[in-house]
Amino acid sequence: MKTLLATASASVLLLAAAACSEANAPYETAGYETNGQGTEVVIDEDGAIVETASADTSLNASARPEYTLAAGEMEASDLIGASVRNGADEEIATVADLYLGEDGASPVMLIRDGGVAGVGGDLRQISFNAATVTAPANDEPEVLVQIAEENLETLPAFEQDGMNDYRLASEIMGATTPVSFREDGVRVTDLILTNSGELRYAVISPSLASTDQFVVRANAIRVAEGDSDGDVILDMDESEFDEAPMYRWE
Repeated sequence: MKTLLATASASVLLLAAAACSEANAPYETAGYETNGQGTEVVIDEDGAIVETASADTSLNASARPEYTLAAGEMEASDLIGASVRNGADEEIATVADLYLGEDGASPVMLIRDGGVAGVGGDLRQISFNAATVTAPANDEPEVLVQIAEENLETLPAFEQDGMNDYRLASEIMGATTPVSFREDGVRVTDLILTNSGELRYAVISPSLASTDQFVVRANAIRVAEGDSDGDVILDMDESEFDEAPMYRWE
C-alpha cells in the first residue's frame, strides 16, 4: 500500500524544479515567482521515494508559477482614469484610454481635454515619452506633463474610425477569445504595461465564472485578419498556454 507524505525531501525537489523552470521561462522579471506546488512524493512498500508529477495540470490548477507586478509595472485598468497633472501640480486632464495601434506599435495615452466627470470634451494623444508616469506600489498611477492646460489643444486629436476594432485597451479588456486546442474560450481581463509604455502581458481568465487569472504574452492577443477580421484571437500553442503563470495582485 502506498502512502502520500509531505517531507523535507519534497521541498528540496520542488525548489530544484522551480529553479529549472525559471531558467527557461519567458516571463523572467522581478515579479515572477513560483508557488512550490505541483509535485507529489510517494513512498512505496519498500520505503523508496518515488517522485510523481501532479495529476492536475489544467488551466485552473494552482500548481503553477505565480506572477506579481514588478517595479514600474501597472495594470491598464488602473492607468485609465488616472490624473494628468502639470508642473504646478494642477489636474488638467484624465487618462481616458490607451490606443494600442497596429501590431508592434507602442501604446499612446488618450487624455480627455475638458468635459465633466469623464464625459464629453476632446480626446488628445500623448506619447509616454512626453510624460512621466509614476506607478507606486498599492497606489493609483499618476501622469505628469510639462504642458499648460490651455495648450492641451495643441496635442493631436484622436478620432476612432470604427467601434470595436480592438485598437483601444478598453475594447481588449473584457473581450472573449477562442482557443484552438480547447472547446472553451478565455476572457481578457486586463493588460500589464510599464511606466515607459511597454506593453508586456495580457491577463486572462478561463471563463466568466472563474476568479482565476493567468498571465500571457501581450502579443499573443491579436486581432484576426481575413474572414475573421475584427475578432480577437489567442495566438499561442498549448504548451505555453498550460504553463502560463497565475496572476497574483496585491
